[in-house]
Formats: sequence, structure tokens, C-alpha cells
Amino acid sequence: MKTFLLTIATLISVSTFAQKNFDTEMSKSLAEWKQTNSSANFEQLSKDFPNEWLPKYYLAFSEVLSTFENKNAEENYKNLDEAKTIIEALQADNLMNPEILNLKALYLTAEIVQNPMQKGAENTPIIQQLYAKSLMLNPSNPRSVLGLAEFNINLANYSGADITQDCKNVKKSLALFDADQPKKNEPKWGKDRAESLLNNQCKTIL
Repeated sequence: MKTFLLTIATLISVSTFAQKNFDTEMSKSLAEWKQTNSSANFEQLSKDFPNEWLPKYYLAFSEVLSTFENKNAEENYKNLDEAKTIIEALQADNLMNPEILNLKALYLTAEIVQNPMQKGAENTPIIQQLYAKSLMLNPSNPRSVLGLAEFNINLANYSGADITQDCKNVKKSLALFDADQPKKNEPKWGKDRAESLLNNQCKTIL
């Protein structure tokens, strides 16, 4: 019995140490990424901790974000291909994670930006469905509320649709950001984007 209890205690100790080590390394990688935009550490962490979803999430997130500012189409398609592979693997293991659904919606939005004529009609209903599913899983997720609202606002530039409700949802997301309490190192981005939308696209509406 003593041997059994000792074994259990050892396993718990090792597991706790590994989690603390991961949390520390993840925090360092996020801090460096915010300063340098380098995603190299996320790639290494995804190899060192293959069962953790956050390094893969931030690696794909970084790849997708880069395409919104980069004017090099060849680089952007390469980054999107890499992000797609990561996101598909994440989805396979995390079917009910709203953050990964939001990430896929953002990826599909980036595809539209690169090729609006081909991807606009194809991706739009999928993006809206992804955000809807994310909101069904967690109606209080600010990135889900903001993501759908911002997508609809941008879509209205071409469709001419009324964005009053979408701007109200952007405002709603600000309150959700203030109440949001993600676990350590989990996604918490988006509040600055909501503030920007309210001060620009939604300024004359609300």
C-alpha cells in the first residue's frame, strides 16, 4: 500500500512540475512574441509539449495575423497553408473549444482578404456558422461576439447591410472583455480591436 501511495504521489508531483514548467515557458513565449512577433518559440513548445493546445493555437494565430499586414501574396499563402494544417489538427482534438472555432473563422477571413473574388461567397456562410457555434458553446466569450460583429461590419461594406445591431454587439463585447477571466495564458486578445471599431466604423451609429 505504501508503495502504491508513493507511486501516486510521485506521479502527481511530476505532473504538477511539468504543468508549472509549461506555464512558465508559455508565459515567456507570449511575452517575447508581443515584443518581436516571432512565433519560433510556439513552434518549439508545440514539439516539447505535444498534448498542450495553446502553443499550436498561438502558432496558427500568429501565422494568420501576419497575412493581414503582409503584402507578399506568396508568403501569405504559405503562412495560411501552415496555419490550416495546425487548425485542422487542433479541431480534431478540441471539438468543443470556442477559441479554436474563432481561430478557424479568423483564418477563413484571412483567406477572403487574400482572394475575395474566389473565397468571399465560399467562406462567408462557414465563418458565420463557426461564430454561431462558438457563441452557442459560450455566449459570454468576447472574441466570439466581437468576431462575428466585426465580420458582419466588414461584409456590410460590400452588401450595404445595416450594422446597427453589430455595433451594439461590439459594445457588448467590451463589457464581456472586462468580465473575461481566461485561465493562465489562454486567449484574451480583442478588447483594443473592439474599442477601435466603436471609435471608427460604429462612431456615427451608436
